[in-house]
Amino acid sequence: MSHLECSNDRRRITLPILILKPEPVTDFDGFRATALLDTGATTSGITPRVVDALRLVGYGKRPIGSAQGDGQAERYLFRIGLYPTSAIDDGRPGFPFTFEAIMGFGLTESFRLDALLGMDILSQCDFRMDRSGRAILSFG
Repeated sequence: MSHLECSNDRRRITLPILILKPEPVTDFDGFRATALLDTGATTSGITPRVVDALRLVGYGKRPIGSAQGDGQAERYLFRIGLYPTSAIDDGRPGFPFTFEAIMGFGLTESFRLDALLGMDILSQCDFRMDRSGRAILSFG
């Protein structure tokens, strides 16, 4: 199993991810992003700058509930890729571990990061954080 060390500033946990088009599955040319790890979100989301960079098409708006209240959000099909910390630290080329395509939602332009990683992806991983704040996401 591979693992990825997350950043933790005691307010939020973030991690580097790769956002990919849903097809072709052999295409690893994606958008390198910083994502907020959110165990309270059932679905992952991406910002308009990611949507534009990957030229993703919307699948229609659906109701969505958030900490800011209820609203409507556009849905997008995309894949998430993760690189193990060892590959990032060594600067080694390689392929990311990719999850199957998910139907995520569009975040607002005001969202400060590129993406939000929700339980649709996190439920396929193991997550742990120790008292010192070191956070690790294991996958694969």
